[in-house]
Formats: sequence, C-alpha cells, structure tokens
Amino acid sequence: MRSSSIRTIRRAELSKAAFEAVIKFGLRGTTLDKVGEIAGVSKGVVLHHFKDKSSLLEAVFRRSNGLLSESVVELYRFAETPYERLWAIIVANFFDTIFNRRVCQAWVSLISEVPHNKQCQRIQIACNQRNQSNLKHEIKHFLPKAEALLAARHLSVLIDGLWVRAGLLSSNVSSNNAISEMEYAINKLLPSDAMDVEKHKAARNKIETVASISLSSKAFQKQTLEVINC
Repeated sequence: MRSSSIRTIRRAELSKAAFEAVIKFGLRGTTLDKVGEIAGVSKGVVLHHFKDKSSLLEAVFRRSNGLLSESVVELYRFAETPYERLWAIIVANFFDTIFNRRVCQAWVSLISEVPHNKQCQRIQIACNQRNQSNLKHEIKHFLPKAEALLAARHLSVLIDGLWVRAGLLSSNVSSNNAISEMEYAINKLLPSDAMDVEKHKAARNKIETVASISLSSKAFQKQTLEVINC
C-alpha cells in the first residue's frame, strides 16, 4: 500500500477519534492527548498528521459534514419521486444515528468555533449551501423558482434551528419529533391539498423505513467510518 494511502487512512482514523472526543468531552475538553488515547496512538502521532488542535477541528468539521452528505446520497438511491427525494434530505438530517443528544451537543460546541476559524467557516458555509441547494432542487417541482428558493432557505434555517435546540436542551429531542416539525413546515410552505399531504406522508414513511435498514446497516456504518475529505 502506498504511503499516501496509509496517511489517508490514519488521518481518517484520527478524525473519527477527534469526532468521538468532542462528543464525549466537549470541544474544550478535547485535547490531542485524548484524541490519541481514543485512536490508540501517542500525541506525537496525532501531531504528525495534524499540526495543532485547530487543524484537527477542521478535520472534525469535514468528517461531520461528510457523514451527513453520505447519508443523503445513500437515501437518494431509493428515492424515485420529488416527494421521496425531498424526504431523503429531511430524514438524512435527522436520522437517529447522527441526530441524538450527544452528537447535537457536540455540534453546538463545534459551531461556536466557526466565527473564530476561517477554514471552519468555509466548510460550514459550503455545507449550508449544499443543503439549501439540495432542498431547492426538489422544491422547484412544487413551487415557482423564486418561491422555491425562499422555501428552501426557510427549511434550511429550520434544520439548523432544530439541531441547535436539540444541542442546548437538557431533555432529548427525538428524531421522530424533529422530522414531524419539518413535516409541519413543509405542509405550510408547499402546496398542501389532500393529495399532496398523502403523498408527503407516504414518502416520509418509505424513506424512514429505508433509513432504518440502510443507514443502520453494518456496510453503511463501515463506509461512513471511512469518510473524510481532508
């Protein structure tokens, strides 16, 4: 195996360890030593691949956003209509493998660093733009172009808001409750006659069923553990 491949694998392992450290200890409590302990390597090995905590933080942002992107792509494989593709985006953002109290708290901790880290700003802006673009691409099947853009912005903001709320509250915000909040917003923002409402319900049920199988599978979990865009 080429050294570049080994280096890529090692960086992926360390990024995963850093992600786990932030979830377990919070951003302030995450140190290079603790990342090394989780990865089973010395602090020197961590420093060899990431010169400081800031660069490791950047890798964590890439990893967390990469996991979300992979989830959307996976669910897209099974979506056959604009309704189902829209719900693939929603369910991917809130499926309980990533939308749980500990991960949401870690995400809030990470987001607090965005104003102070230009590289993390760039990554987060790109992620937000991608999510909004994905939403707009599907919503344009239901609304005129200008209205589709506005609706996509509102839904994108709501997604962020639900994540922040889940990360700040002491009580757990369930995946089902978050998705139901999105369903309420969709029914208010998009055409919602009886037929549309039923189509959205059917699409949500199908995608949630697919997610419970696909995103929970060992094959997908192994795939996402290797995701990194460093």
